[in-house]
Amino acid sequence: MSRLERLWRGAVRAWEVCREAEERRQLMCRPWEEEILHWSRQEDGWVLHGKYPPPDTRWRYGSTKWGWCPRSGR
Repeated sequence: MSRLERLWRGAVRAWEVCREAEERRQLMCRPWEEEILHWSRQEDGWVLHGKYPPPDTRWRYGSTKWGWCPRSGR
């Protein structure tokens, strides 16, 4: 692997970490989304959280792209 390729992969990974942190911050600012049905990744697999069906939109509610949600305790 070339030096440039390692540098590029590091930059992409840093971008992904920043994006995940931003998604988590946004979720913490919208606590009402915890009540909307969503899947959350936990140690023992995926778990369904919430009690209300999501609105008819393509927006992701209650969890990040990678499956983190405030209820997961991580």
